[in-house]
Amino acid sequence: MMIWLIALILAVLTALLLVRPLLPAKTQTAKTLVSVFMLLFVGAAIGIYARIGSPSLSDPANLQTASTPEAPDISAMVEGLALRLADNPDDPEGWTRLIRSRIVLGDFEGLIREHQQMRNVYKDRPEVITKISEESGFNALSQELLTEE
Repeated sequence: MMIWLIALILAVLTALLLVRPLLPAKTQTAKTLVSVFMLLFVGAAIGIYARIGSPSLSDPANLQTASTPEAPDISAMVEGLALRLADNPDDPEGWTRLIRSRIVLGDFEGLIREHQQMRNVYKDRPEVITKISEESGFNALSQELLTEE
């Protein structure tokens, strides 16, 4: 508790020293009111911080696991994207996301199957196939697998 008192005193003194010369020299009352306001503002800020404290990342109660999707949720989203592309296959950005997702998940069977489906959809547009393969990371993965052998 003593450290907070020292921090409060130093913060107030610093604030008063910085603000006081900037005030108009016409009235002493205005300077006093601004000084009191600064004192209360800095005191309230430090008091709130002392009351609330800072969260500890090592405390499991502070981790926000609800915002992090679990593996089954991710797989369900990828499968939903695959179903959407089966109904509406002319979506290069969707194919890029789907192939990238299969790479990230390590689902190489699905990756090969869906890359072939994408190639069939765009068989008359090789530039789209090249773009999707490059942007999704398929070409980089293929190159990496070939150099490992």
